[in-house]
Amino acid sequence: MIKRIKGKTKKVLAAVLAATMMLSMSGCSFDEFYHETILGETHSDSSKKDDKKKDQKKDKDSDTQEKDDVDYASEENEDFEAFLMEYFEDTVTEDTITYNDYIYDESSYGIPKPAEATWGDAVMDEAAIEREKKEDEEFYDKLMEFEDAELTEDERFTFECLKTDAEISLHYYDNVYIRGAFSPMNGWQESLPTLFTEYRFDDKGDVEDYLALMNQTKDVMAEMLKFEKTRSEKGYFMKDSSADEVIEQCDEFLNNKGEFVISDFEEKIDGMDFLTEEEKETFKEQQKKSVEEVLIPVYEDIKATIEELKGTSTNDKGICYFDGGKEYYEDYIFPMYSGSAKTVEEEIEVIDDRYDDLMMQLYSIYSSNPDAYEEFAEKGDEIYSVYNDMEPGELVDMFQEKYMDDYPLEGKIPYEIDFLSDSISKIKKTTLAYYVTNPADEPDHNVIKVNSQYHDGLFNTLAHEGCPGHMFQFWYFRNTNPNPGRILESNKGYVEGWAVYTAYDVGLKCDFEGKEDNAKVFAQLEKLNSEIGYLAQERVDLGVNYEGWDLEEVKEYLAKVGIDESVAQEIMDSSIADPGVYLSYTVGYYEIEELREYAEDELGGDFDAKEFHKAILDAGPCQFGMLRKKVDKYIEENE
Repeated sequence: MIKRIKGKTKKVLAAVLAATMMLSMSGCSFDEFYHETILGETHSDSSKKDDKKKDQKKDKDSDTQEKDDVDYASEENEDFEAFLMEYFEDTVTEDTITYNDYIYDESSYGIPKPAEATWGDAVMDEAAIEREKKEDEEFYDKLMEFEDAELTEDERFTFECLKTDAEISLHYYDNVYIRGAFSPMNGWQESLPTLFTEYRFDDKGDVEDYLALMNQTKDVMAEMLKFEKTRSEKGYFMKDSSADEVIEQCDEFLNNKGEFVISDFEEKIDGMDFLTEEEKETFKEQQKKSVEEVLIPVYEDIKATIEELKGTSTNDKGICYFDGGKEYYEDYIFPMYSGSAKTVEEEIEVIDDRYDDLMMQLYSIYSSNPDAYEEFAEKGDEIYSVYNDMEPGELVDMFQEKYMDDYPLEGKIPYEIDFLSDSISKIKKTTLAYYVTNPADEPDHNVIKVNSQYHDGLFNTLAHEGCPGHMFQFWYFRNTNPNPGRILESNKGYVEGWAVYTAYDVGLKCDFEGKEDNAKVFAQLEKLNSEIGYLAQERVDLGVNYEGWDLEEVKEYLAKVGIDESVAQEIMDSSIADPGVYLSYTVGYYEIEELREYAEDELGGDFDAKEFHKAILDAGPCQFGMLRKKVDKYIEENE
């Protein structure tokens, strides 16, 4: 999902001034930087880079030795396969919404949908949380029974992926009250409308389930609101600015009176040939009544409760100011969102070093082509104008036809473009577009939702959400017939990191129709501009939630990277309200880029981008420590 990056292009690119100062103090001359970083040349006296390569080689040799010591089974372990299928079935049948998300055809896995429409267990009191914790611990214990079992290579990989994920997930219970149910970006008030507008109707029973689920919403949200009251009592309720955003989102829905949910439903119903005209009218009447008598009162309840609890926050800074909050960020939020095996301190070092690299690259471009640089800084929004005027479908088609040579795509991926209504676009105001993940058993069911409030940024957005981004990665992995245990895994760092990485890849190949003379420079600057924006938001997140930055420290950092300090409060508030959200984009991208650099260094002229991308895609969503093993295997098979 694309989130809008704060700060104007010309403000971000002003950071080149800071790069000038940095270069004057750096031990690395511009000529040395140009040859090593821009041209990619290496020298024997480049000790830092050589040391990094040695460490990577040592890690690779260690991993290879560990791999060589493993005797994989030649046949699947029936008990482990049964365990994975039980895990998959239990998860997709826990509630009707999850089943609808993952299963298109009941016969695909032989798993019938829940007999009655259900949200699952929505209770969030202490007894329910303890019960859920016990269930997760029991799952982990049962999984660990296979630690020394004879498993195939694929099964061992699945085991290690599930083990890592489970160990991270158990840290959620270290303090469940730190994260709320109604945050501005990821709260129920934000996701409820799209939950209903994206519910898939494959038959009459799905329509009946949809209506039953909508009628249960009031009871489910009542439990969520009880949880928020408990958070307030324990001193963990959101700060006032976050509460104001949630209230504003509720008002957007209430002012619209749920009309966009009604119109979306009616439009879908009209196109269903498996319903009679009488059934269509009956369902329309029932849904409208449910919106008026259930969904609207739900939003009234959310708004009233948030207004009631507003002012009870005991902390207007990052979660590290809560007791145990710093450890919670390090043990749960950071690995969950980033997928990285690095520590937070190591990631901070990576980000700070990366910032220095970006400034050097900006300075190089400015020094070699100041006219193109200044044109981009002043008119950056115009260079994509020809693409912004295209229909979204035209862009996605163009990507599939023009930019997929380095990716394992045969033919064309079927998809649909669907625009969000004006009202839901305002509720999801930080979202440019998003890909609706296809069912596990129907890779060709692909939908990209586009926010109608924005008309710029379509090129990068649809490369990210479509091809070779999310749509391609999910379509491809679904078509590998993955183990059921892997289907449920959707590691945020892997998923968003791939989409950012591939959008940059496409962007660097863009010829900028009408501006071909400076296309390469514009492409580099666009990437740098975007990367600085992501980097700044991640660094603020780490600073605020782990290091305890206050507003002045946020302003100081943003000024350093060329972003106007007027947005400091907004970025800080976003990091506090939804900690870790931007880690998926930045850390995920850097991890994949590191793996590519590592593979290129090891293979040299034998490196093949298409085969590298295939190795990443074949692995599927996983933690990056596990993905490294797949890249090692790719290297071993090609060196």
